[in-house]
Amino acid sequence: MPWCVSTFLILSFSFPDTPVKDLEIDNSGTVWLLTVSDPRVIRLDSLGRQQSFETGFAGLPSGLAVSPSGSWVVCFQNPGILLEYDEDDILIDEVSMQGVSDVLVSGLRIWAVDTARGNIVFPGGEIIARDCAGADSRLCRGPSGSGMVSGSEGVFIVEPGELPVKIAESGSACYSSRGILILNTGVLSVYQGDTLLTGLSCSRISASPDGEIVVLWGGGTPLVLE
Repeated sequence: MPWCVSTFLILSFSFPDTPVKDLEIDNSGTVWLLTVSDPRVIRLDSLGRQQSFETGFAGLPSGLAVSPSGSWVVCFQNPGILLEYDEDDILIDEVSMQGVSDVLVSGLRIWAVDTARGNIVFPGGEIIARDCAGADSRLCRGPSGSGMVSGSEGVFIVEPGELPVKIAESGSACYSSRGILILNTGVLSVYQGDTLLTGLSCSRISASPDGEIVVLWGGGTPLVLE
């Protein structure tokens, strides 16, 4: 049981037993996830209802992103494709992109991790930030068109047209209503602030677009906090 010094409320969700590959949560509190062995996009709500979506593409998805408006994007590192859907799950765009491991919806544009070059790019190849990403890097949207990338290369704040700013040597991070949260070696803390939770088995963190709901995942049963 994690030790807590904050006022987090733990929400009850029933997750699949299969390890999670990527996880997002929308402003309604619905958790979206990819598992390591299932090609479907799975959605779970707090009432225990589960919905699965078949993309119809071969292979396992590598990354997922949900926008504040409800549109969403899923990517496949192999065969190297990015699919964009509207809020009604209708496919609206399909882009070929080799080596894409994760995606982010920032405003009207999509960001992607280019694992071959270690860069954050737009799907057409235009570079957003150089030398700040690896095969395990995950993207997180931020305020005013900014974003964040975290993984074994470190945790970086990314703004188009600016050099990425490293704020931690390792860990997983996201923006939240409490500030930037960093999860590293079982400890959840606010960047340049308080320690919130310790003794955690999870290694990744995601937050809803409004920053009110946080999910800890990767390496253990996901923990949903509000």
